[in-house]
Order: sequence, then C-alpha cells, then structure tokens
Amino acid sequence: MRRDFVIVAVSENGISDDFISGLKKILTDSSLPVDFQEQSQHRLLINLQDHDFQHEILDSSLVTLAATYQVDVGLIPQEIFLTPKKLVVFDMDSTLITSEVIDEMALCHGVGDAVKLITKRAMNGELKFDQSLTERVSLLKGFKRSHMETILKNLTFTPGTENFIRILRANGIKTAIASGGFQYFAKNIQATLQMDYVFANELEFEGDLLTGKITGAIVNAEAKEEIIQVLAQNHGFSLNEIVAIGDGANDIPMLLKAGLGIAIHAKEKVQKTAHFRINFGPMTHALAFMNMKGKK
Repeated sequence: MRRDFVIVAVSENGISDDFISGLKKILTDSSLPVDFQEQSQHRLLINLQDHDFQHEILDSSLVTLAATYQVDVGLIPQEIFLTPKKLVVFDMDSTLITSEVIDEMALCHGVGDAVKLITKRAMNGELKFDQSLTERVSLLKGFKRSHMETILKNLTFTPGTENFIRILRANGIKTAIASGGFQYFAKNIQATLQMDYVFANELEFEGDLLTGKITGAIVNAEAKEEIIQVLAQNHGFSLNEIVAIGDGANDIPMLLKAGLGIAIHAKEKVQKTAHFRINFGPMTHALAFMNMKGKK
C-alpha cells in the first residue's frame, strides 16, 4: 500500500555529513528517493510521497541511525505533519519539569527510597498506576503543607519547555497539563507558563498535614486519553490537530490517541510503543515534528 510520509531530522548540535550519508543509504536500500525537500544546519525534511515501503523496517532503521548520531528523527504520516496543530497536551513530571514531584516530597518526608522504587516500577508499567499512586501517597501521611512551596521553588523546567510554550501561545495553539501528579504543582506551573488547562490529582489535607489520601478520581492513563478526547470534542478539533507529549507508561494511551504523540526522553516501554520520539534534544525539537520553526 502506498502511503505519504515525511522524514524529519533535527539536532541542536548540527546534522553531520555522516548522518546524511547514513540516511541516504537507508533510503537507497529501501528504493526511496534521497532528494531533500529542506536542509539546514540543524534540520532536514524529506518527502516520501506516493512510495511503497515497509514502514516498520524503515522506522527501525531510522531509530538506529538517530541513536548513532544523537539526532531526533521522526517518520511522520504526511497528513499528520501538514495538519496545523491547535492543542498540545503535556504530562508534567519528567516532561514539563525535570523531576518526579512525588519523589521530591518523599525525600523531604524521609520515605524517599520506598516511594522512588514504587515510582520507577509504575513509570515502567510494572505496577497499575492507581495502586502505585495510592501506595506512594499513603507513605506521605503527615507531610507538611508548607514544604510543598519549598519543593515548588526548586522545580526546574526541562530544556526548551518555556520557549516551546511561548512559541505555541504566539501561534494561538492551546496547551494543557494532563498529570498523574498533584494539582498544587500543576496549577502553579500552569500559571507560570500561561497554559490553558490543567488536570491533576488533588491531595487531601487535615489542617496543614497530608492525610495520605487523594480526593476525587485519579488522573491515570485512561483519564489522560479521555482528556484528549474531551478537549478535542469541546473545541471541535480533530485528533490530527492534537499533540501529546509525555515520558511514562501512563502517558502511552494519550500518546497513541493524539495525532502526533511524542515520547520525550522516555522510559523504555514508552520508547518501544510511541510512534515518535525526542531522545537527544530539548522540548523545542517537537516544533520540527509539528512542521513549525523556532529559532533555527
């Protein structure tokens, strides 16, 4: 079956001649054209229109090439690539920010090792998210509300995040947080980055101490997928107009639901499941996958 695709390659460190030679060899071996539609120091674009090839084999070869030269590469259906994007939905922990907030809370509360182990198993898909979150939050019973502000002040955004969201806002693209983390942090990040929507879990407190419980429904993998669908329906967006970006196993359903689902510096299971990956560059590399340009 003939399908139209584009290959996007982007690198902060520049695209080397060796990478281009390797890419040309992959295309030649697949009987595909090697004419570049766009080429610059940091980005190139190849149009594979009306060609018959085995998608999985080509994608696997590109993943290997990308790892060898540390270039982010996407094999993207042309229809998705050319569709202007109207909404980007982000995971929060280890996506918008560099850390897992619950691990930081646990460290502050003296239960860091126990919680971190559960977090790692959950993000790799070894535990059901609801169960793992409930167990971790229970270990935080007695956590002081005042410590949350201290943790918030020490959070850092992943490289490129602030610039990426500024560019999205400038282009009228809506943004949302869909997080298995906590409302307090997510709402503050939403305000700082001037994002449109936030969905996250609400911790229960008695006075100034955490009870060890969550109030309301848990924002899990299924909820994240539903958030994509609800926002699309509410705004009249098609799925091809939506981007999802995340790193953990509970992000997989929303990454697969959105037209363009990007795993960013993701866990192994997510790497294997997601269709598109950013492994080597900042968040702004997503612009190239979205057929948009930033500084470069």
